[in-house]
Amino acid sequence: MDFNVFDVMVINLTSAPILFFVLGVLAVAVKSDLYIPGDVGRAVVIFLMASIGIRAGADIVKMPGGVLAVVPFALTSIVFGVTVAAISYFLLVKLIRLDSANAGALAGSFGAVSSATLMVAISLVDSLGITYEKFVPALYPFMDSSAIVMAVFLGKWGMERQKSLQVSSDSPAKALKGNGKEKKLSSMIVESMTNSGVYVLLGSLVIGLITGPERLEREMIFFRDIFRGVLCIFLLEMGILAASRLKELKAVSPLVIPLAISIAFVNGIVSVYVATALGLSPGGALIFSALAAGASYVTVPAAMRVALPEANPSLYLGTAIGIVFPFNMAIGLPVYLMFAQYLVR
Repeated sequence: MDFNVFDVMVINLTSAPILFFVLGVLAVAVKSDLYIPGDVGRAVVIFLMASIGIRAGADIVKMPGGVLAVVPFALTSIVFGVTVAAISYFLLVKLIRLDSANAGALAGSFGAVSSATLMVAISLVDSLGITYEKFVPALYPFMDSSAIVMAVFLGKWGMERQKSLQVSSDSPAKALKGNGKEKKLSSMIVESMTNSGVYVLLGSLVIGLITGPERLEREMIFFRDIFRGVLCIFLLEMGILAASRLKELKAVSPLVIPLAISIAFVNGIVSVYVATALGLSPGGALIFSALAAGASYVTVPAAMRVALPEANPSLYLGTAIGIVFPFNMAIGLPVYLMFAQYLVR
């Protein structure tokens, strides 16, 4: 069934999960006492990641070539993560004149994966009845960890370079000093891969691979049938979080907003082109674009808090949740899907 971009936007924005996101935003606007307890929020994320992982593992088993068939996509995801983080870093330093720590943290957010954008993309293809390759969401950790490592490396490299050049007293880099906590890149990889959500995603993927689709029929009733209902609660919490972070955008340079949207849009378009060239369906290409175009607000803050403590969390959290996620949700994802359908015609 063919859709135009406006039809897709309407269907997406009027779907139950997105309306729950709006409900969360309105709760903050009217100063409701609505909130999602932390343990409930974590349980929701764990369920969604487990559902994605186990379905991906079962889907890979049915693929010709099995795990080996996924290797090119995993390598592509790593390249995307590294490339987006590197290009974003230099754009932020050269165009916005951000200091190295903040540029590194924000570049890491652009290169890493937004679980919320991924969930909205899955909701969108389900709403439209479009099929997709179930293994694509499981590429999450490959893109995520590679982007974080590259961003940390560039942030620290830039800080050392600024120090060696003995920057002037009015430079924003003057105050950049370490806190004595140094972390090896190998530790950063381990930390990003063992984050609770990513850990469950990878573990569930392995379980799906070992067990196979035939032996998972009963479990799939649970993981498949209530996925969208749990997703509604997840996006309700995201709406509350996004609205509460809007005030932090006051501290963000106005130049960051158009650059963030441009980076997200270009990443989405390029990733769709690459995904279709690798043989993914339009639905699979959309999911891959959601991985590439989103901005992380989970793994990146956890990593940057230790690796680049000089960076301002309001900058990368406010940008990820207040700018990039709403853009992708309302405009980006429908456009990426239309572009994917155009390419495979």
